[in-house]
Amino acid sequence: MVLGMGKTTAEQQQSIHTGEAFEIWQHLVMRYDVYELTDIFQNFANDMEFKALLTIGLNTLQKQIDQIETEMNRLGIPLPPRPPKSINTPANTEILRDELMFRTIYMGIQNFLNEHQRTVLMMKNPKLRDVFMEMQKYEIGLYTKIVAYGNMKGWLHAPPEYKGAT
Repeated sequence: MVLGMGKTTAEQQQSIHTGEAFEIWQHLVMRYDVYELTDIFQNFANDMEFKALLTIGLNTLQKQIDQIETEMNRLGIPLPPRPPKSINTPANTEILRDELMFRTIYMGIQNFLNEHQRTVLMMKNPKLRDVFMEMQKYEIGLYTKIVAYGNMKGWLHAPPEYKGAT
């Protein structure tokens, strides 16, 4: 996410508009929240495949967090408060079902897809737009994989069959 090597922070800030600065900040807030929730889910998950999926998600989120934080620091955009470094898990880890946690993650990915698309449409800075288009592309691939995984596990609800008017 390198916009303008050799420019001062003030010059960098002038290369984006207020809406773009907010979008970058908002995407970091969303990732902080999703990272924290995924970390909690990691502690409660029972299914080993699902735990592995959550680990991949945490690694992906951390890379995106690092990327966005770097860009925000370069542009002089204040960072939001970080989530806690670790989560204390209660002794009863059966309080959350894997299926519910999965569907929460599934809905989160759907939300990210919508947010990326909205952000791409409002970005005027072509380099920032490219960054979010890359994130959108990655998220679409992730969504395809998680739908297949959810179907394999039987964790996605199948809507009732519609036969239409007869």
